[in-house]
Amino acid sequence: MAATAAEARFRIDYPDQTTRASRIIALDQQAADVVRRLSGQDWRGGRFLVFEDVLPVNGSGHDQVDATLRTADGSRTLLSKELEDADVAVAIATEHVRPEAAAVIGDACAARMIMSAGLILAGSEQPDEAVSALRPNAMVLLILQDENDIPPILTALRV
Repeated sequence: MAATAAEARFRIDYPDQTTRASRIIALDQQAADVVRRLSGQDWRGGRFLVFEDVLPVNGSGHDQVDATLRTADGSRTLLSKELEDADVAVAIATEHVRPEAAAVIGDACAARMIMSAGLILAGSEQPDEAVSALRPNAMVLLILQDENDIPPILTALRV
């Protein structure tokens, strides 16, 4: 609340209705379960995906790469297609993270200048491997103890 009448003039009294083209991508099977549960909630433009596999674009496996993803309904899509109009990509991982998934998504976001964030569900395990995989591939990295912390974070990102 504003402390004075002068400050109250600048208060915005309505919710932010802008949406983002957000992509929330699970990087391992445990995170996939969380992402599927999250996809059933009411969001404003977020697409919930599960990383499936690295897909070399030129066939050599050494140059530009893409990835196959699964949507919440099980359809297959490509990372490159999903990022065409994306504003933000949020990777969700556990201690069972696939490092190649973090690298491919991070590189694709960096090449397209898309903001990337990583959310690690640590649970009772030390998230060392997940931190090592996501730290070089996310602009923002948060370690969470509870999956119930994810919805407020996604809401703050206007997913």
